[in-house]
Amino acid sequence: MQISQESIDALRAHVSVTLEKSDYEDRVLDSLKSYKKQAQMPGFRKGKIPMGLIRKQYGKSILADVVNKLLSEALQKYVMDNKLDILGNPIPSENLEDSGDWENPDAFTFHYEIGLAPDIKLDLKKAKFIRHTIPVDKKAIDSRITDMQRQHGKVNDVEVAGAKDMLLGTFVQLDEKGEILEGGIENRSSISIEFVEDKKTQKKLIGSKLNDVVVLDPAKVSKGHDDLGKMLGITQEQVHDLKGEFKFVVEEIKNLEEHEVNQELFDKIYPQGEVKNLKDFKGKIEKDLEDYFDRDAEWVFRRRFVVDLVEHMKIELPDAFLKRWIMLTNEKPVTAEQLDSEFSGYADSLRWQLVQKEVMADQDIKVTADELEIEARKFISGQYAQYGMPMDEETMSNMAKNMLAKDEERRKIADVIIERKVVDHLKTLVSIKDKSISYDKFTELAAEVK
Repeated sequence: MQISQESIDALRAHVSVTLEKSDYEDRVLDSLKSYKKQAQMPGFRKGKIPMGLIRKQYGKSILADVVNKLLSEALQKYVMDNKLDILGNPIPSENLEDSGDWENPDAFTFHYEIGLAPDIKLDLKKAKFIRHTIPVDKKAIDSRITDMQRQHGKVNDVEVAGAKDMLLGTFVQLDEKGEILEGGIENRSSISIEFVEDKKTQKKLIGSKLNDVVVLDPAKVSKGHDDLGKMLGITQEQVHDLKGEFKFVVEEIKNLEEHEVNQELFDKIYPQGEVKNLKDFKGKIEKDLEDYFDRDAEWVFRRRFVVDLVEHMKIELPDAFLKRWIMLTNEKPVTAEQLDSEFSGYADSLRWQLVQKEVMADQDIKVTADELEIEARKFISGQYAQYGMPMDEETMSNMAKNMLAKDEERRKIADVIIERKVVDHLKTLVSIKDKSISYDKFTELAAEVK
């Protein structure tokens, strides 16, 4: 057996494998003997079929199987022995023609193309990044107090809708003539007048009374496709095809009476007696918001940092090879249009994987069993906290162990820990400057990286 390698460019190479008859004939003969023992053919007892007939019937397929296995083993060994850092797997060459006679087998030569991983340089002294922060100003504190007043307020039924009230009722789909569409959508839901951005629609709703019918475009009382789908009880596909107006029958009107800012509110939010006056209340809120905003700022920065760092590093990939490899190896057929639209995202994800791999090797990053358990417990605790459900130590420990017993879950948790460690290290290699921006602007940035 002979294997040779020839460079195509910096990130691609041809690998040629030549198999002599002596490389495969013993394996082929062993396989034929095995088939002979099990094969059945009319006129012959099991195991007594002449080898000539076995070779004639199964010889080609057995030869192909043996050659394919030899090639796979040889390529894998060649990559390992030569310490080649390849992307994907070797694929048949597009330009070089294989040689060999399957009818009269002797020497065979097969040609493959391999994609080579680029060198990743971690010299990032010139890389500069912005970490956006949110100032805790009077507006933020006052807004948080209003949220608390509403959260602990009282809901009352009223007869006439005001600008901050909620309407509960039924949406009924109409046809082009304004009549009820037969077989159309009908769903009971709610409208928060305060959050309706379309002023004309909002004006229609303010002042409405019980049993009033308001004709409107449901897209103008919802926030995006997801919200519209939930409001009307329909699928995303139906949302995209939705046209026309609905009538909304007002069945209930709810008014939220905000809680007064007093000692009772202080004691509902913080341990009783800890806050004694408005000044203390605002001071506690300011500290809470500082911590909350800082966590948000760090989360947004880390998500954006990964994207911007990969872009800054300008990591070249063997795009032509990778596209052919995806087309040849994907479980489901991939069209050229799909590949063109999705390749950029795939390539950036691969670049980040290569960066992580380099940092892990450079810093000898590993994940311990203790770290996995701590992360699993944090995840479980966070899930239960969303529903305000307490959890005892024994239950927490058992749930964490069960989660880590599943390979896929354990890998996901390990990936989270590894990415955190990698980003922590990369942050020490670059220049990061804090920049204060408004909460509204920060919200826009956060939406971009979700």
